[in-house]
Amino acid sequence: MKRIVLISALVLLVVVSAGCGKKRLVLKPGVIKNIAVLTLDGNLPGQTKDQKRELDIVMRWMDRDIIKNFKRAGFNSVLIKSRKQYKGSMGNLLIVKVRKFNAGNRAARVFVGFGAGAASLDLSYKLLNERGAKLKVWEDGVGSSYGGTYCAQTLNRRAINTVVETLNK
Repeated sequence: MKRIVLISALVLLVVVSAGCGKKRLVLKPGVIKNIAVLTLDGNLPGQTKDQKRELDIVMRWMDRDIIKNFKRAGFNSVLIKSRKQYKGSMGNLLIVKVRKFNAGNRAARVFVGFGAGAASLDLSYKLLNERGAKLKVWEDGVGSSYGGTYCAQTLNRRAINTVVETLNK
């Protein structure tokens, strides 16, 4: 009996330590660690007042989250609200623009589940160096049955990974 418990504990320890760790983002030495993030206005054509309000909530949350996660990844990050605020001394510039947003239906998410009422968010990104030259341009999108902030969280994580990979080249 003791042997089974010991073996089970050892197997559990190996599985947890081997597969559950987060991938650590590492910038190569000499890479500029300063980055400014500009999130462009998310007002999309044809949105209702409620959709605009929901998108504004998601965008404010996304701004705080991406800055926090850039700092965790070793960047000196700052959020700017207009292109005029940007100065080359701030380092690289990441411009984020909302292409599509669907807030989904909270009631359907709660009562129906199984992906009903899922939210979706599609963004476009442009990474510029301190002189304004394009380093990378890409688009990404995701849907989630947990809501818009979960979409933003996933996209922020992917964007930071892409920025690190691009700057490490």
